[in-house]
Amino acid sequence: MRKAGFQYIDHPEIKLSGIKKIVMLGDPGCTGFYEDSKKVLGEILSQKPDLFFILGDLAFTGADEEFLEIIDFCNARVKVPIYALCGNHDLPHYSKFFGLRTYALILDHHIFLFLCNAHGHFLEKDVDFLRAELEKYPEKDFILLMHIPPPTPMSRSVLRKSEWEKIERVLDPHRERIRHVFCAHVHGSYEYQADGYPVTITAGSGAAMIHALARPAKKLFHSRVVALHQDGSLSSKIVPVMQGSA
Repeated sequence: MRKAGFQYIDHPEIKLSGIKKIVMLGDPGCTGFYEDSKKVLGEILSQKPDLFFILGDLAFTGADEEFLEIIDFCNARVKVPIYALCGNHDLPHYSKFFGLRTYALILDHHIFLFLCNAHGHFLEKDVDFLRAELEKYPEKDFILLMHIPPPTPMSRSVLRKSEWEKIERVLDPHRERIRHVFCAHVHGSYEYQADGYPVTITAGSGAAMIHALARPAKKLFHSRVVALHQDGSLSSKIVPVMQGSA
């Protein structure tokens, strides 16, 4: 097993085995990393999964000292690896601390593909990487991780339809193997279908609940526990933070 805490990604593929439980969280720091947000994140990090995934917006301005603070905070509290995704607030210095912005975790039966869209669009090289991974591993099921969610009427803080369609064209030939899309960016919790693809927004790990959300989306501090099954399926459940909600 790799070292505990945040991982620096210097290779586009990381192979891990024996992973059964993952805790996903999003947006711990994009409205500032203050005492309230630290309480929320600290409670989430008290869980005991095999891995933690943070789906972007670790920082507010993306300054070095912000990244160093949250890295120290998380690394002092976990005993398993943390894999990060770049959010729009993280752009200035993300790569300095975490390496590649787009990469794949190759697990026993699944591939988690961390696909950067922090600029609000996808780079062609990243779209090509997604296509190549889908073709390289025809026997595995895929879970796509993005910071900014696909279009939904629940919020305007989502991808443009043309950008989501760019990804759909790559995914559609492999639709039966695309198990889920997990995103953050819109503070709260929401599950929906994007042209038949199941999507979960999980962005409740400390940032203030500043977005206007249409029901049934929830303004809720929380994380998501994802269980992986040998048949390629997965299940997930929301875990509210008992410190409170907004």
